Amino acid sequence: MARSLILKLPLLLSVGAALWFGLSSAAGLVALGVAALFLGLLAWQVFHVNGGLWVPTLWRSARPVDAVALTFDDGPDPEFTLRVLEILRAKQVPATFFVIGARARLRPDIVAQIDAAGHLVGNHTDSHGLEFHFQLWPAIRRELDACNRAIGAAIGKEPVLFRSPQGFKNPALGDVVRAMRLSAIGWQVRGFDSVETDADKIVRRIASRVRPGGIVQMHDGAQGFGSPSRQATIDALPRIIDAIRGAGLAFVPLDTLLGIEAYRPPAGRPPGKNEA
Repeated sequence: MARSLILKLPLLLSVGAALWFGLSSAAGLVALGVAALFLGLLAWQVFHVNGGLWVPTLWRSARPVDAVALTFDDGPDPEFTLRVLEILRAKQVPATFFVIGARARLRPDIVAQIDAAGHLVGNHTDSHGLEFHFQLWPAIRRELDACNRAIGAAIGKEPVLFRSPQGFKNPALGDVVRAMRLSAIGWQVRGFDSVETDADKIVRRIASRVRPGGIVQMHDGAQGFGSPSRQATIDALPRIIDAIRGAGLAFVPLDTLLGIEAYRPPAGRPPGKNEA
């Protein structure tokens, strides 16, 4: 909480100075301009998916590597997640699935299948609602805790990887992510497949923009926006995999690409033999 308040202090001081000098005075107008500048900076860091002002956000490898990591958001979905898993199995590609806690509680079996197939599971909040971006510390903590508990109940491991809905991060979220010792994950390229229904456009966007060491974002579920169908994602995925490999890039797990841990034992439970 202290960090977010300190970062907003220049804005508060500028507004106070503008009011003190009066908005009609030269000094007041200068102070108001400074306040507008800081407000723009703070807003940009909220909406910039890879912005690190509130919390460091990982979106590519820190070292040169001829590989990428594939990620999926908004599942588990009883139809499309299973179809994505089948494509990944056939293509022998590892991926990370950022799941919604409420959906994980409904279908823990699918979350378990993701884990059993060797893929990673990350936290994508419990409800994925737009109101999440306007919540303060206690409500945000409840969202992230609930999602982690749902994942832990399904696979016996608590995720460290976290991706915010739409990639937005407000100051309170940054405080909570640091307090929970989570790793905030962004992306280097996305296909906009949450709203795009043309598989060709999804393929072209990702294939033309992906870079070595980058994180690719796609969707295996639908939440709130666009089409509820992920058929375009299913159609595009094999072609995207082939195009990325054709560019000389391999697919590696997200934790390997970034050199970080993906899991820790659930709270109050010691590590088991098979838990990292």
